[in-house]
Amino acid sequence: MTKLIKYSRLICALVVSISALSAGAFDVFEEYEKVIWINQPKQIGIAYERGKKLFEFPVVTGDDETTTNPGIYKVKLKDDSYYSRTYDTPMPYSIFFDLKGMKAIHEGEVPPPEKKKELATHGCIHVEPPYIEKLYAWADEENTAVVISGWRTGD
Repeated sequence: MTKLIKYSRLICALVVSISALSAGAFDVFEEYEKVIWINQPKQIGIAYERGKKLFEFPVVTGDDETTTNPGIYKVKLKDDSYYSRTYDTPMPYSIFFDLKGMKAIHEGEVPPPEKKKELATHGCIHVEPPYIEKLYAWADEENTAVVISGWRTGD
């Protein structure tokens, strides 16, 4: 990765962090009853309800070329049988958090860590069964936050 890309990511992360802090010390756990926290450096997700951890699950996110951008989003739409015309592939149990970019948490392969380095999404977040079914049933449109922290590293 070039130094320019590394510095661009650092600046973007700082801007997102400063923006969140300057918005009156926004606390996602106070604002939302349900929070899906995606830790990209560790490639794990955690579902929280009322600030308490319910369950943890492995994920795969985008890479340097097709990023999953850090930020605080809201579940906008759920579709249990969405089909992507762009990538000509089914995306079962889609929990959309970015409608403009059509990015969602959805069912997809999550290989073991030694093979995970070779796999990336197109900016979405893959979660395998049985976790995706549980997450899909639990998450609410407009009332569940999706927090994506950090950038994906070398896994």
